[in-house]
Amino acid sequence: MKLLNDIAFIKRAKNRIKVFKELGSTLMPSELVIKIYGKNSNTYFNIVSRALSELANAKLVKVVNPKSRTGRLYTLTNKGKKALNLLKNL
Repeated sequence: MKLLNDIAFIKRAKNRIKVFKELGSTLMPSELVIKIYGKNSNTYFNIVSRALSELANAKLVKVVNPKSRTGRLYTLTNKGKKALNLLKNL
C-alpha cells in the first residue's frame, strides 16, 4: 500500500515523473536536463533540481556523493527501484 502512495506522489507532477523514469543509472542533474529536454538551460536545471529534491525527500532517490557541492550524483534507492518496476507495469 505504501508503494502505491509513492507512485501516486511521483505521478502527481509531470516533471517529477520524467526525472524519476530517466534516473535508471547514476546521473548528475545536468545530464538529466540534457537527457530529458535535449538542451541545457537554467530553467530546465531548476525544474530537474526541484524534482530531484522532492524525490530525495520521499526517499525514492539519494545523493551518492552528498559532501560535493557541485557534480552531485543521484541514483534510485531500493524503494525507488521497486516503485519504478511497479510504475512500468501499470
